[in-house]
Amino acid sequence: MVLCLNFSFAENKKPVILYFFWAEGCPYCEKEKIFLENLKKKYPKLEIKDYEVSYSQASRELLMTMSKIYGIKPTGVPVTFIGDRGFIGFNEEIASKIELILKSCLKKICEDPLFYKKN
Repeated sequence: MVLCLNFSFAENKKPVILYFFWAEGCPYCEKEKIFLENLKKKYPKLEIKDYEVSYSQASRELLMTMSKIYGIKPTGVPVTFIGDRGFIGFNEEIASKIELILKSCLKKICEDPLFYKKN
C-alpha cells in the first residue's frame, strides 16, 4: 500500500497580523485603509491592528519601537508591518507586496510583527 500525503492544502490556523500606522487627514493612509478593508474581506484570517499616530503618544512610541526593530526610518505615514517586512508609504507596488506576504503567511506561520527579531 502506498500512502500519498498532499501538504499543499495545509494552511496556517493562526491569524496573520498586520500593523498599520496612519494619521488623520493623510490621503495615502485613506487609500491604504480601503485596500486593507478589501484585503480583510478577501482573507478573513488577516488581523489588522491600526494605530492613529497624530493624537496618540503611545501609538507613536510603538511605531518608533517597531521601526527600529525592522531597521526602517519612517519620515511619515502610512507605515505597515507584516511578516518580516515594513513599508513606508502606500502605492500599488506596496499593495501587491503586502498581499504577497499575506498569502505566504497564510501557508506558513509568520510571527506577530511586534515580536519580530531581525537577524
